[in-house]
Amino acid sequence: MKQILSISIIILMCHIVVAQHNGFNKEAELQRFVERGGKVDETSSNMYKLTYSDGTQRVFNFNPAPRQNNYTEEFDSTIINVWEIDTTLYADKFKFWQKVNFVSSWEQIIPIQDINKNSLLEVYGATRNNWPLGGQVDILEQDSQGIFQTVYSYDSTSIGLLGIGDVNSNGIKEVYLQTTDTLNGKFYKADSLGAFPTTFDFIFYYYTTAQINDMTFGDFDKNDITDCAFIDWPITFIATYDSSINNFYKVFEYNINDYSSGFAINDFDQDGKTELIIGTSSQQVYIIEAEDTNQYSVVWQGLAPTYNAYMITSTKDIDGNGKPEFWIGGQDFNTGISKFWCYEADGDNNYIPVAGIELRYLVSLFTNYLQVADIDNDGVEELVINIGNHLLILKFTGKPNQHSYSLFFAKIGEATQPGAMFLPSTIYDLNKDGKKDILLSMNIYPPPNVSYILVQDIITSVANNSAQIFEKYDLSQNYPNPFNPSTQFKVIVKEQSNIQITVYNILGKEIKFLINENLPAGEHTVQWDGKDDEGTNLSDGVYFIQMIAGNYHKTIKTILLK
Repeated sequence: MKQILSISIIILMCHIVVAQHNGFNKEAELQRFVERGGKVDETSSNMYKLTYSDGTQRVFNFNPAPRQNNYTEEFDSTIINVWEIDTTLYADKFKFWQKVNFVSSWEQIIPIQDINKNSLLEVYGATRNNWPLGGQVDILEQDSQGIFQTVYSYDSTSIGLLGIGDVNSNGIKEVYLQTTDTLNGKFYKADSLGAFPTTFDFIFYYYTTAQINDMTFGDFDKNDITDCAFIDWPITFIATYDSSINNFYKVFEYNINDYSSGFAINDFDQDGKTELIIGTSSQQVYIIEAEDTNQYSVVWQGLAPTYNAYMITSTKDIDGNGKPEFWIGGQDFNTGISKFWCYEADGDNNYIPVAGIELRYLVSLFTNYLQVADIDNDGVEELVINIGNHLLILKFTGKPNQHSYSLFFAKIGEATQPGAMFLPSTIYDLNKDGKKDILLSMNIYPPPNVSYILVQDIITSVANNSAQIFEKYDLSQNYPNPFNPSTQFKVIVKEQSNIQITVYNILGKEIKFLINENLPAGEHTVQWDGKDDEGTNLSDGVYFIQMIAGNYHKTIKTILLK
């Protein structure tokens, strides 16, 4: 049996806390979901189908998930105590660039495209918020300054983007839109290279009983013809394009008899055949393999770490041991923990979990989305997690066959949009500076929804930044530390600048504004008497002192001990 490798517990603040407990209240959260424009239907005992304001549906299983002790004792686990995250530590990684009026759906990112091949980025985004009465979807393209402007509006029946792919393999992608006048949605094509896909092409072939979910395009059987995979609960379908009918036709279906989500796609067992991964509400994982041209079969069934295993993605050998991985996870509402397992092949059509991640305590009825992106351009992908109003980016810090992860970036809520829930974020170099940026899409109640573009400000490591930034500015560690009743620290200013120094408590709340003024070049000593802005003596505990000087940010931790 595989030995226990390690358990990494990320403690982001060095202090003792009372053990946290699951704060998720089913009845209260379902009521809040309805108040934000959603609809709730109980399909069976402790099973609820939620219909979101954009028409997206998701079924959540609130029953206690069985423990999987036969697995959890065999692989590395990283545990992140979400209540301890100090977002001020990551404030200098991304900065606001622009606000845009298009948003993603609850279950997919906004794809960034250049379908008309003019070297200007474009998106196909829903810009109105009046589902199910009408649209609509707009094409927005960046101008010469990088600002997204509407260049075309589809008709008012368009209510969302279902997918983008090169359907007829002519080198020009088609756009697949959800519409109110069809059950199946419409494909639109570009009439020529250099044009936008605005010409109606065809209505998707399939007659749905519910709705098309997780539409994914690719050449799964490697015959140079476009295929698509999608889910219409409880059945998973694969179809292939036929030019003679200018449409898709079904080549495979599998009744999982469960609510499901997908797909992570790759040749995970490296046998030359493509696999498609699916997760279900009842903790099941299915793998469909392309055996031959238009021939598919279910080759493996296993377990996810919890119920509601809807968060799925793949990594390209994240630990460098020569094997690609797939990740699958979900939310255990009874414990309040979101759990993820990383699987690798252990032989042909056989898979085992090799790593785990737990986010304590973080679950939500709203967004739950997992993806990967190489954000720091080091050749290794980061895990990007959207849950509720949390955006967490995790970086691999282990070595071959030994997984560990640390926080690369964390954003909890958006101060300018109180109460906003994050939709799945798009990761892309949006300002074309060679660094990956974040298109942060938000659901706001009451509408309208909005997205912010956050561009990467600092990409190198903290150690490398220190060597560069400290040539101009520095914030020293305070002394004494711990302190009572006062402490002091030094601020180095190499050129006259506006300096802001602020004290925050452990919850990120501003406690004391120490400095906000232009300081001359030189070394300055700053004292803090352990009081807030009202002159009240603060209780003992952990506090954070942050210095901002232009693009320079630094935060130190101090302890008031009485």
